[in-house]
Amino acid sequence: MDSNPTKEIIVDENKIRIDQYLSKKLIDFSRSKIKSLIQNKMILVDGAGVKPSQILRQNQIIKCNIQTNEVEQNNLILPEKMDIEIIYEDEYFIVVNKKSGVVVHPGNGNHSNTLVNGLIHCFSKLSETNSIRPGIVHRLDKNTSGLILVAKDDNTHSLLSTLFQKRKIKKMYKAIVWGNPKDKGIIKNYLKRDRRNKTAFKVSKTDGKEAITNYETIKNYGPISYLRLFPKTGRTHQIRVHMKSIGCPILGDDKYSGDSKNIKSFHTDYTMKLKKTLNLIQRHMLHAQSLFFLHPYSKEKVHFNVDLPNDMKEVISLWKKQN
Repeated sequence: MDSNPTKEIIVDENKIRIDQYLSKKLIDFSRSKIKSLIQNKMILVDGAGVKPSQILRQNQIIKCNIQTNEVEQNNLILPEKMDIEIIYEDEYFIVVNKKSGVVVHPGNGNHSNTLVNGLIHCFSKLSETNSIRPGIVHRLDKNTSGLILVAKDDNTHSLLSTLFQKRKIKKMYKAIVWGNPKDKGIIKNYLKRDRRNKTAFKVSKTDGKEAITNYETIKNYGPISYLRLFPKTGRTHQIRVHMKSIGCPILGDDKYSGDSKNIKSFHTDYTMKLKKTLNLIQRHMLHAQSLFFLHPYSKEKVHFNVDLPNDMKEVISLWKKQN
């Protein structure tokens, strides 16, 4: 890992001191620390060293060379230009369609290229309830695509969090799984950390956190099926663990038994098509497609929906040709 990563910020204001500007952009970094970095030429403007009192012009480029340990110790989050698909925005919150492969917020060695880095580049106002997760009300796994709610202020963050806690925000996911689940079902049990793998979870009948997922089979294609899922709780990896628990792991989910080893469980007539299917994808086939809830202020019903990502469409299209 590069111990001195360079971060680039394109100035989006005019006639403002660099120390004042960066104090707004570098979350949880003190003005005195920023001043020190500028004086030590760890922060450059258009490739040149400047004074903390330097007045910035719009579209100038600031480059920050900050040691990784400083990033970790100071919860530093730098704005980064990112292609973010905004589904909805009002004065209180934003709804984003997160791409697969994007980590939601900094942590565990990920201090750049997260959704939060992109959000603070695009929006000057986000909730500050959690300093390393500004705006983030709930999360999706890195390789899960789909809708995420982002709060613009602390009061909205609190209201949306309460709606989640009270199960007033309805979520609908789509998934492609191995095998043939029932036409519909309810999976209800407890989830807890897997002692053999600290980054994974497993089902428990007696202890852990309660987890409930309803599902419906949209279409069965033989060795794989296309599902609609409604998680009633929001546990980490919940849908992925639940589908594994009923013998239908999510296609492409290496962590939870959704890898190519499943091919040998099906008739050899399917082998070539299954191999072709796995060659089409680079992640697990899970997408957070819809959100339904009452707007926390207007109390009107709101419904947000996004189309399936292309990789899932390609898999479904391939199997439709056979059936």
